[in-house]
Amino acid sequence: MKLLKLVMLVFLVSFGMQAQELVSGKATLTRVASGIYEIKKTDGTLKKINIRPNEDKHLQGTLAVLFSDCEQLRQSVFDSQLFTEGQLIQAVEKYNNCDYKPFEPTEKEIKQAANFQSDEYKLFASIGGSLNSISFFNFGNSENLAQGQLSFGLAATPGFLGSLQGNLHLTLEASAAFSGDRNFGNSPFTTNFKKNSFRASFGTEYHFNKNGSIKPLIGISVGLVRDRYNGNYDGYKIKQTEGSAYWEPKAGVLFSLDAKKSLGVIVSYIPEYENDLSFIGNGEIVPLIIDTHYINAGLYLYF
Repeated sequence: MKLLKLVMLVFLVSFGMQAQELVSGKATLTRVASGIYEIKKTDGTLKKINIRPNEDKHLQGTLAVLFSDCEQLRQSVFDSQLFTEGQLIQAVEKYNNCDYKPFEPTEKEIKQAANFQSDEYKLFASIGGSLNSISFFNFGNSENLAQGQLSFGLAATPGFLGSLQGNLHLTLEASAAFSGDRNFGNSPFTTNFKKNSFRASFGTEYHFNKNGSIKPLIGISVGLVRDRYNGNYDGYKIKQTEGSAYWEPKAGVLFSLDAKKSLGVIVSYIPEYENDLSFIGNGEIVPLIIDTHYINAGLYLYF
């Protein structure tokens, strides 16, 4: 008796699992299991369709590709939010009775494709120099200190900028500048020092003639700098670091080397800022105020 029941159970399960053809024609719809179907086209294309809730997140896209030669149906299934077995049957029947035409994107799809732009970016590096115009206690009489300078950074032009993409760039830049030791005759006391500067900035650049081989540019950035001084002042040893904020306008021109690389010259100017290096000497405060503004020039490679 138990064996008979087991045989009947296996028979019923096997019968329930048999595939059932629901629609036939250029596309044949077959139910494989509850909520799972197969659509086979006469050209040999076979797709498994799962309409169970939260199972196939790309169902509409799969059907839109499968029915791409039936424009009206392709768009309707792509816009559908939920599929039942009845809707699936209707869709396959409509496809089998369709006036087939080659795939043509809708006006909405053409507009979306035309407006889509991926983000673009370029890395850049430069070698150049920085000319520091240095005065003491804001007396106005200045002398120059030259620094060699290296920098690297990133220039990005996001897709959301639309028609400005390729013209407007957002930049991040880090630079380091180093000088030798110099004597300053404009200081009220005997002074000599060397100076190293480390900067980080965020800014924007506007590149003109973005599709041309010669691209003039202008820009502006804001940043932070750490200046390290090492030398002597009025007989005292100075070895101090001071931080400041700055803003920096720039201008230059880039020459295209290929589709992505450009080589050019950029000149920038940092308006005067003040470093207070006052220190304690022999139990007393020794005042030392250094005012500096910069002209920077570099040979830049964008890649």
